Amino acid sequence: MYKRSAQVGLQRNRGFTLVEILVVIVIIASLAGMAVMSLGSSGVRVWEGETQRLSALLQLVADRALIDKTHYGVVLKPESYIVVRFDPSSMTWQAPDMASASRRSQRFAAHEFPANVRLEVLEGADLPSTESTEFAEEESDEEDTKPQFVALSSGEVLPVKLAVFLIEDGDFARGATISYSSLYGLQLEWQADDL
Repeated sequence: MYKRSAQVGLQRNRGFTLVEILVVIVIIASLAGMAVMSLGSSGVRVWEGETQRLSALLQLVADRALIDKTHYGVVLKPESYIVVRFDPSSMTWQAPDMASASRRSQRFAAHEFPANVRLEVLEGADLPSTESTEFAEEESDEEDTKPQFVALSSGEVLPVKLAVFLIEDGDFARGATISYSSLYGLQLEWQADDL
């Protein structure tokens, strides 16, 4: 009798129950689903990160202008941006000296967007020209360094409105707008998934 009950116990321990198999299948399906979702949205995460990075930079530039008692600006292009400083002696906008390896100069270094992120200036700072219009070549160089975002040493910010787009399959997939003014501060608005 003892042998028979031992044999029955061995037969029961040789396989998995249906519940155990279903639990394993659910776990594997959940992990696969999370992996697919994370791989599929990597472009969206990059776009969100670039948008947040740009808005944080604008806030940092405005803060530094007040602290350093100098005018700072950001030259914005569809594929990149760079921080510039106003030099009152030459009356021009110049890139900060990057010779020092300070953290600020690293944050103010030129930045290029990834291939699937584009920037558009909807409303930029309206700055007067400092050069005479006699030399067309010099004026075009000035336009390349003329910032669309300007933070003054007084703590004021000239109003700006930017759009940051995610491009998928050659078309705009998502967008976000960044607005900054002295009156309302920094405002970041995420657009709907479909533009």
